[in-house]
Amino acid sequence: MILVAENLTVTDPAVARAVAERDPEPLVRLARLARVAGARYLDVNLGPGRRGGGAALEFVLGSLEGVWDRGLLLDSTDPAAMAVAARRWPGELVLNGYCGDPGREKVLEVAAEFGLEVVVFLMAGGVPRGADERLALAVDLAGRCAARGVGLGRLWIDPVVAPVGWDGGQEYGAALLEVLRRLPEVFGQPLRSIVGLSNLTTGAAGARRVPWLQEVYLAAAWGAGLTHAMVDVRNAQVLRVARALGALGGERVYAPEELA
Repeated sequence: MILVAENLTVTDPAVARAVAERDPEPLVRLARLARVAGARYLDVNLGPGRRGGGAALEFVLGSLEGVWDRGLLLDSTDPAAMAVAARRWPGELVLNGYCGDPGREKVLEVAAEFGLEVVVFLMAGGVPRGADERLALAVDLAGRCAARGVGLGRLWIDPVVAPVGWDGGQEYGAALLEVLRRLPEVFGQPLRSIVGLSNLTTGAAGARRVPWLQEVYLAAAWGAGLTHAMVDVRNAQVLRVARALGALGGERVYAPEELA
């Protein structure tokens, strides 16, 4: 399982302050923390629209150069910001992302122009509750991507984790696992997939009393075929479970001291 660090986001007051004050040190510390945690990607989220583009994005990318030599996900709805990152970042860049909502087609134009990979959210005016509906949407969105020159090999499918505290949250969660299991059958080949694990306990009633729900769901999603997980790299328990899954799946050497 490949980990993506979710922590470089302006929803974190420390990151927002660092970006506003053009202070690179908090960003450098986050990048180093993500590296120690074993993350292969950093998700860069500077907020919606054009607020996350231009000078702020240039500052963040400049702060990470020479410190972070792994991949980035650019979490943005602004195609201009995506193009800036594609020209500016020397390493691997994934656009995060595309969905069925109006106005997202330019994401595919940027991806096609620069040969980038794209996260495809299985949502269009909301998240379908059932697995069949999400899989049908996956086929539709993958077709739109292909028509714009972005083939299956460049897609990461995100079935969208819903908070367990939602009305019907358990049904949404069960459907996501079924989607992961059935994706290879529907498309006739394995596909990369990703989930935003922290969403599971966002706003959930009593979530603070059951923090281990994320670890349990991560293991279930991995067993269903998940390839990438976006996680909080400050969550030591989630990281421990991810390491254990990697060892049990033969992705890394089993080392008991790492799991103690």
